[in-house]
Amino acid sequence: MINPTLLPNLPPGTPEMVRQLAWAFAGVMEAIGRAFNGNPRPVVPGMVIFLYVQRTRNRLFRLLANLRAGILPRRRAPGAKRAQGERKAPRIRLPSRKYWLSTEIGWFGRGFSGNIQITLNQPENAAIIAASPQAQRLLRPLCHMLGLEIPAIAALPQRPRKPRPKPPARPRRLTRKEREAILWYPNSERKPMKLLPRRLPRD
Repeated sequence: MINPTLLPNLPPGTPEMVRQLAWAFAGVMEAIGRAFNGNPRPVVPGMVIFLYVQRTRNRLFRLLANLRAGILPRRRAPGAKRAQGERKAPRIRLPSRKYWLSTEIGWFGRGFSGNIQITLNQPENAAIIAASPQAQRLLRPLCHMLGLEIPAIAALPQRPRKPRPKPPARPRRLTRKEREAILWYPNSERKPMKLLPRRLPRD
């Protein structure tokens, strides 16, 4: 049973896609609360991931409502500075491995995350997602942590790896003959003698 407080207040006439997603997101958030509540050593704090999923859901619903109304999201010009006094939202550090949240929330949460995948893969919904880079940017990290396969979300191009600097070459180890040639040198009598003797021979 899903906690009704996790369901957002949707106005009348809300598309069925949004209603299905609202129900599925509420189930995932309920599973997060069950899995992280009382866990002494969680991967991340439960409240952090709960608020992250909730924030992603709210932004996605707002974006879908604007797209259906014909309102395109505003794009910030590249290199544009933030207004004075405008604060940047703190970045949440989450694990980078795939499926990590799916393994934490168990079978209860995986069932609801599967409903998210089924809803987004419907043809009319997939067309909206594929035509909106903003929606793809919102859903990409969530699908990564839940292990969802959404073909409408284009994969990011792989970044070229920077070549690693080669370590400095180690000096070659001298052979025994080379070491003897450094430690000894021939004198006028052509006899081996130490390189730094206490007294140098007279001419």
